[in-house]
Parts: sequence; structure tokens; C-alpha cells
Amino acid sequence: MTKRWPVDRRRFLSGTAGAMGAAFFGRFPLGAMAEQGAPPAAQGWDAGNVRHLLPTVSDSRMLLKVSFDRALSATPTLRVGAGAVVGRMNDTAGEHWQFYATDLEPARRYTLSLQAADGRALCEPWPLSTFPSPDARPERFRMLFFTCAGGPGGSYDGIGQRQGFLPTVIRNRLLRRALSFAPDAAVANGDHIYWDLHTWQGENAGQLSASGRRSNFDQADTVFSTSNETAMKAAAGPQIVPVYGSDFRSTPVFFLQDDHDHWENDAVTDDIASFPIPWFQLQLARATQQLYYPEFLPDASRPAGLPWSSATGRGDLSESFGTLRYGNLAEILLYDVRRTMSLAGPNAVFIDAQVERWLMDRTGASGVSHLVHAPSNPFGWSAGKWGEWYPDILDRENAALTTAVAKPYWQEGW
Repeated sequence: MTKRWPVDRRRFLSGTAGAMGAAFFGRFPLGAMAEQGAPPAAQGWDAGNVRHLLPTVSDSRMLLKVSFDRALSATPTLRVGAGAVVGRMNDTAGEHWQFYATDLEPARRYTLSLQAADGRALCEPWPLSTFPSPDARPERFRMLFFTCAGGPGGSYDGIGQRQGFLPTVIRNRLLRRALSFAPDAAVANGDHIYWDLHTWQGENAGQLSASGRRSNFDQADTVFSTSNETAMKAAAGPQIVPVYGSDFRSTPVFFLQDDHDHWENDAVTDDIASFPIPWFQLQLARATQQLYYPEFLPDASRPAGLPWSSATGRGDLSESFGTLRYGNLAEILLYDVRRTMSLAGPNAVFIDAQVERWLMDRTGASGVSHLVHAPSNPFGWSAGKWGEWYPDILDRENAALTTAVAKPYWQEGW
């Protein structure tokens, strides 16, 4: 039987402020996790009131996701060179904001600064550069790729002595080491959080997991209802803020989502499949992205009407399909294979037909020296899991992949 909360958490939180909600969570495992969400101390830069800051850029635009150590009651401003960008609140409390700058010059190093509504500096100024224009001829481009940086902080006392995920301080140290090589951009490929809401093994397959019970989401309500938003931040924030902090403030980063970013593992049983993802978890994935890391900026060679792409008050953005173009030297195609995957046997797909057409067009196009495909689930590789491109399955007796045994529920169309 599912353990019940001592009081109705949703009813309690619905009539209280965010601070009271945090105090309430403090008595429970989710609250203990939220306390781990402090950012790493910034090196050689005064972060001021900034908890985390993650930017992305193109040749003419910038998009920044920023959270602060306290809610801002009035709108902050981002200064970009001589220009100013009014912030847009991305949560309901005023802790998370985005800044979307357009009409910038290519290959220009801008000085950025954040100001409160009263003109007070929210942090020290810092530099961020736009990319070269698509027809520019840069001589070099250094790219950082990494994956699966999420997970609640665990413990590590040496090789073979790890419990849970790596501590966030070690993950942050690894990323700082990577940044010491001065990459021009970074791709964070999937699994920025691990907080699967269901278990997929044993007799309780398909039931709420321990994480799902801790969060106790009201899936009939909106993600940004008071209790759901508090639970989402308590679960996701400590997996992102301590890992990145403000370290990437001058390095554009491109975040792809994968299965765990939809708050689930790619798994299937006789009774239920985790993907296509249920509506509420889809909204959790979108809200996590909205709060913590940037969506993809528009690109002239990518159709504006691809799935999960839109022009709204938050900007011309794509949640699932992106382009990193660095002059005529490199183009990286970024695509999430989870959002449009279907279960239709020989007609099933991982990626929508319009997305596939875009990928084929770019693969056959000229005008760029190096073209790289970077899907959230890499092709040419398999771990024998269900939600992969190929029918390979793990032969546990021989500890090897095989196609001699049918992979249950794998779709031929994939």
C-alpha cells in the first residue's frame, strides 16, 4: 500500500507562500534533497544573487536561463553591450527568469550584466560571444560533448565505493576541467535529471516509484500549481544547479532531452509502455526545460514548423530540434527522438517525417565543411534496451548483444 502523507500536502500548500511550502517539505525526503541544491562557489567571478546561469547563442541571438537566490518581485534587465533585454518570469514565484536578445552582430564579444528593477547589480558583468555568421570562415572550432549529468547527489569514497549517483561536486569538477580547454560551445546530451515516477521491474511494474511517491504530484492539476511546482523544483533543481552553477556563463550550451528528462525510463511491459510519454510527464519535461536550461534558437536552414517549435511570447524557440552552426566550418544537428516516437509496428517512427526530411536535406547540403548528427539516442550504438534504433537485445548468458532473439515490443519501423 502506498504510504500516505501525514496531512494533505496539496491542500496545505495551496494556501501558503513558497517559503512555507519549502519548510513543509523539509520534514520529508524531498525536502532533504532540495537542501542539496546550493550552487558551487563561482571561481574568479562574483555571482551575487545568481544561483545558476545557462546561455545559448546563434550568430545573432542569445537566450539565457537564470535563477536567483531569492524571488524577484519586479522584472530584472539584462544589459547586452549598449542594449537592454527585459526579463521574462518562467515560474510563478519570480525565482526563474529568461532573457532573449535578438538582432545581435555575428562573432562579437558582448559584455553582459544583470540589473534588478531598482538598478542594483545582481552579479558581476561577464562576456559572451555570438557565433560567426553561416558564411564566415573560422579557422577552428572546439566542441564539448557530454551526457547523463543528472541524478541526485550520491557518495563516492573511491573506485568501487560509490553509492547512488556521483556527488554533484564531482560532476561540477569534471565540467570545470572540461571548460579549462576553452570549448567554443557545449552539448549536454540527455538525462539532466533522474527522477523516474514509475518502477518498471517486478510485480509492481508500472506503479509509482519511491521518487514518484516522494513528489506526490497531482497529475490532474497543472505543473505550475503551487504544490506541483514546489515538488518539481525540489526534485530537478538539486540535479542541475549544483552541477552547473554559473560556470557556463561564457560558454554557449545546447541541452537535448532524453527519456529520463521526461521523468521516466524507456521501458515497457505487457500492460503499459512509458513512451509515448503521458501528458503530465510531458508537461514536467517542458517545465523543467523552461526553468533550467535554454531551448533551441531558430536557424534559417531548419523549418520553423517542426514539432515542438513555436513563436510565442517567450521567443521563436524549439524544444526538441536544434542547430549549432559555426560559420561554414561546422554544423551540428540536434534532435530529441523521444518526443515524436510512436508505437505502430512497421509504421512506427522515432522522429517525425518532417524532422527526417530536414535531417536528410541538411545531410545532402553543401556549404559547410563538417556536419555532425547528434540525436538524443545515438545511432550506430546499442545497449540492448527497448527504446533504441536497433533490434539488438542483451544475451545475458553470453554477455553480448544479439538479434537472434526477438526484442519484446521493439517496433520494426524504428
